[in-house]
Amino acid sequence: MSWADAGGPGALPPAVPAGLEPGRLAAGAERRLGAPPSLARQQLLRGLRELAFTLSTEQLSLLEAVRGSRLGGVTLSPTQVPVLLRITLEADGPGVRVGVLLVDRWPGRLGRSWGVTSVYVSLFESVLSTFDAVLARLDPAAATSFAPWWRQTGPGDVAVMQHAAGLANRAQAVLSRHAGRLLDGDGQAPRRAVVTRAGGGAVFAFETADAVAEVPAELADGMLMVGTLIVSRPGGMPPKLVGQVQSLVFRVEERLAAGGTDRITVEPADVPVVTFLHQQARLRGLLPVRTLRTCTTCRLEKVTNPELERRQERTRRTRELASGISGLVTPYVLAGRLVQLQDRGPTFACPRCQGMDADETVVTYCQRCGDRRAETALRTCPTCQFDFRALVGGDQVWRPRAAVPAVSGPGPKPAEALPPVGPTPGYRPDPEAEQWPRPPGFPS
Repeated sequence: MSWADAGGPGALPPAVPAGLEPGRLAAGAERRLGAPPSLARQQLLRGLRELAFTLSTEQLSLLEAVRGSRLGGVTLSPTQVPVLLRITLEADGPGVRVGVLLVDRWPGRLGRSWGVTSVYVSLFESVLSTFDAVLARLDPAAATSFAPWWRQTGPGDVAVMQHAAGLANRAQAVLSRHAGRLLDGDGQAPRRAVVTRAGGGAVFAFETADAVAEVPAELADGMLMVGTLIVSRPGGMPPKLVGQVQSLVFRVEERLAAGGTDRITVEPADVPVVTFLHQQARLRGLLPVRTLRTCTTCRLEKVTNPELERRQERTRRTRELASGISGLVTPYVLAGRLVQLQDRGPTFACPRCQGMDADETVVTYCQRCGDRRAETALRTCPTCQFDFRALVGGDQVWRPRAAVPAVSGPGPKPAEALPPVGPTPGYRPDPEAEQWPRPPGFPS
């Protein structure tokens, strides 16, 4: 595959420039496949791992990932310069339409040299080639008609040399401002929530003409994640239910992407789907979370605890930074040291075959017999017949809309005439008060 001719058809899709920050380097492509969206998404996620990208947003219709860092960009290595990857998936009949967008994350829009631009062009070409190869394996017939890639790299800017003291000050500022992120590790950072980030409210509502279901925003994020897992690995679930889950998740994500809102109108047929996702998200919040990694080479399985890995990574970074900080004498050495901290090495290494690629899935354990459960929809443990759904009971998810009764019947009664005020029986006027002047019309 090659780049589209500048100014020619397909050189730059008309919908892309509107979403790009002026001055940014960017490239991308759009592909149509006959494969189902769930299969394409699974293979694209594997390609992300092979390219050492770190997921920042994972939805059913959107994948966002980053690679490289500001300090790593000092090396001008295609694997270290900061870049953002955005992949969109949209159902296209029985197939899928995939959009790939790469944008540089250089600290400023100005100050790029010709060398930096050429590094990004090489990076864009490498990443797009990898994804084209992944998609071509899914649909070889469609791959023969793939359009050339487009790119927006501009003429390049003249680099401005900065004083060494200024670089040192910026490096120290980065170190102090992002100390927690450096110690925790970007790879262990939680992926951005969808509903919480887009809506901004504490509650997200699903509405029909007759009922409404209001759930906390964090739980709504869990519902979307459960739906994504179910569509990715449906297992023995009914295909009709899987299709309904996919349709609902796509609609919610599209609504949130179009503009921040905390309410969405759904069809009556979606009511049991929302109830099902609510139940499964509540269960996942109560049960222990583990990650099952299966080596793609020898199929060896390994269970890990994400929270334990995060704490171990923080301890390792703290120890390495403390042992090497005393030897930092120049800004260049400081930048190199921080780049080394960012390079955590492979996240998985198979102890049997030394493979570095693994399929990941979320698992939990039965609360009665301790059996490991890997299915995406939790119902009953086949070993001890423990019903997971009993943990959340019969939550009332939907409630009827509050109806305002109409006011009918005769209007209010007219006010009755008050009786005339006269002297109270047994009342004896004060002789002195009788001498006071009387107002006009006062009875004598």
